[in-house]
Amino acid sequence: MPILGLNLNPEFISVCNNTTWAIGEIAMQMEMQPYVGVVLPNLVEIINRPNTPKTLLENTAITIGRLGYVCPQEVAPQLQQFIRPWCTSLRNIRDNEEKDSAFRGICVMIGVNPAGVVQVSRCVIKAVEATEDVQLTPFWK
Repeated sequence: MPILGLNLNPEFISVCNNTTWAIGEIAMQMEMQPYVGVVLPNLVEIINRPNTPKTLLENTAITIGRLGYVCPQEVAPQLQQFIRPWCTSLRNIRDNEEKDSAFRGICVMIGVNPAGVVQVSRCVIKAVEATEDVQLTPFWK
């Protein structure tokens, strides 16, 4: 994971995009808590970077959501730093398993840190409204 973290450089778009995707896939398969601090700052920087290609933004948003799903205590405190571009990035992509897991992660993070989305609650609602087939488990249960 530390080597993957070193490859989260948006100057090399293809490598960064593949690395971001790989981190998201790995997050769903193994313990990520020791590595969140290694990769999350770079992912937050990428999602907030101007002129980032759409596919990199989408993969970054999915990976952040997945990290939040498996490590909500570590990722949720950062919600305010990425929630607006996260919503924008995922609002219009097709519904699939990756999007589902990312939205589940956001729901878990909102449960941990509801104050992190207060200023952008409308953005979150619009992103959820644009989701058709994803069956989200409410974070308040």
